[in-house]
Amino acid sequence: MAALNRLGKGLAPRALADALNHTANQARQALRAEMQSVFKDPTPWTLNSTRILFARPSADPEAAIWVKDESGGKNPFSAEDYLMPQVEGGERITRRSEKYLREAGILPAGRFIVPGAGARLDAYGNIQRGHMMQILSGLKALRRDGSDHSATDSRRSLRKGHAQAYFVLRRGKTAIGIAERRGKNLAMVLAFVRQPQYRTLFKFHDVVRRTAENDAQLEANIDKAIADALTGKLPRVSSQRRGRQG
Repeated sequence: MAALNRLGKGLAPRALADALNHTANQARQALRAEMQSVFKDPTPWTLNSTRILFARPSADPEAAIWVKDESGGKNPFSAEDYLMPQVEGGERITRRSEKYLREAGILPAGRFIVPGAGARLDAYGNIQRGHMMQILSGLKALRRDGSDHSATDSRRSLRKGHAQAYFVLRRGKTAIGIAERRGKNLAMVLAFVRQPQYRTLFKFHDVVRRTAENDAQLEANIDKAIADALTGKLPRVSSQRRGRQG
């Protein structure tokens, strides 16, 4: 702080804010590495699910790391909705496909879906969106925004064959999954299971804390900010929360 004060009025708070922002970015990179370590084939959407609220020059600057909590568009859930059970443990959220199947009376109450042996998976181990759309359409469960995208008896729809291909598998009177029959090939594509319970896997707070409490790293960032201030390379920070991102 003594070195910062010698920079003169205006430069000291800017240098400290820049150092904090650089540290926050290092924490964000550490979170990304942690995701790649604890999750199997995380999607780019998951890896980019954190954001920085950058410090501004002030008497008490503060930078923060957040999980994005916006939802909307094609995805009704936010990254926070998906990651929270991985951070704190607990129950998995209900996916939109499960909501459709429940509303159609296909998925029993208290049951959730997981890919079966016949499910077509993407590069991240999730059922392909196109395959899920076929299943929902074939079961006449695909209703979105007041419209019905389910398979019909039209010639075009019958050519696709989804309505004939997918059906509910039962054990006695209990629905246990969805099967797909194409010619002589028969496979379960979705299995109905109890609600998945997650244990704490993604140690978000620990990862950020390790970075923030690394005195040597923080001091190095402050030294760099001071050097940039003295040589005129310190980036300007407006009243908006932004700062160095590298």
